[in-house]
Amino acid sequence: MIRLLGRGPLFAVLCLCCFAASACAGSDGDRAVDEAVASTSTTTTIVGNAEPGDPTATSSTAVGTSPTATTSTSAVSTTSAAAITDATTETTTTTSAAATSTTAPTDSPTTTSTTAPTNSPTSTSTTAPTNSPTSTSTTASTNSPTSTTAPATETNATTSTTSPTEVAVSPWPADPRTADDRNWRVRIEASWRHDTDAFTQGLETHGGIIYESTGLYGESRLRALDGATELRSVAIGGDLFGEGLTLVGDEIIQLSWREGLALRWDRETFELRGDFDYEGEGWGICWDEVRSRLLMSDGTATLTHRDQVDFAAVATTTIRRNNEPVRRINELECVDGLVVANIWMTNEIIVFDPDSGDVLVSIDAASLATEAGISAGETHAVLNGIAYQGDGKWILGGKNWPLQFLVTLTLN
Repeated sequence: MIRLLGRGPLFAVLCLCCFAASACAGSDGDRAVDEAVASTSTTTTIVGNAEPGDPTATSSTAVGTSPTATTSTSAVSTTSAAAITDATTETTTTTSAAATSTTAPTDSPTTTSTTAPTNSPTSTSTTAPTNSPTSTSTTASTNSPTSTTAPATETNATTSTTSPTEVAVSPWPADPRTADDRNWRVRIEASWRHDTDAFTQGLETHGGIIYESTGLYGESRLRALDGATELRSVAIGGDLFGEGLTLVGDEIIQLSWREGLALRWDRETFELRGDFDYEGEGWGICWDEVRSRLLMSDGTATLTHRDQVDFAAVATTTIRRNNEPVRRINELECVDGLVVANIWMTNEIIVFDPDSGDVLVSIDAASLATEAGISAGETHAVLNGIAYQGDGKWILGGKNWPLQFLVTLTLN
């Protein structure tokens, strides 16, 4: 009995030691490795935005990684951003475990989005377009204890832009100074009704409005027209015979025939601002903005250069063709440093150099009289009135003509 009882406790002790040893060996053998392994992949694509050979190309420089970029951190995160200036750069970064993603915005709106998985401690989402009001949104994941919105800091970007250059249409079919063909014609582009009571002496145009000076004693007027519609009109006085006119800034200067008086009108209101005195007759006048001077005809072959301030004569030029004086120079239009003029009692228009006096081009405008129904016997109803509208187009008319014309100049 004593011998059996002595073996029982000893057996129990031995069993307990074996169990403990087995437990210790199992713990070492089943240990799992849970180390963070990070992998990063980056893809960058640049797409140009300028067309080859584009004369109005736009060049831009986009700033790269910003020192004040947007940073978001989570247990597992995926960040995708598109940064666009004139070139488009797309960067995608994927990071496993604890990862950090940085995206620099440029001049175009940039969106950075981070989504945390379930039980992630933090989820952050930021939308911040650069150079526009900042827009921010935050979405918390399931069971996420914290949701934070972090505004992105604006990134400076340098953009240089070349504005399209306006190309003016030449008033000439060829340079009058060097043209091989010096005999031109007119091509009618449009026409509109004209008051047959208007004895046209001069035309100008500005801002789509035609300014017309009419003649004859007791009937002379200054008119503003929108095509066939008269916008306003003022009589210049029964003792004055209206002649040519020109625009100088916001002022209209209108000549009289034999009265030696040039009237100065406000262009917008037709209020009389004053006048200039001069000797001799007044026929045509134009403002040469290239040389900042007034040029005036008197019915002879002489062109008088006048000062803008006091209307004083400062020089004269004799207009010649084949070394012969050209008389009866009438209505004038200054364009590109040259002068375009009617020759009274004819359907001819000439282009001449106001300094040398050389006639450069002759323009046959007889087709306009035919189109207007003017017969050869209507000697009073002659071609008169020239205004350059721009874009290569001219406004031409005549005394008491039923039509005015928009024309371009063409070679024979």
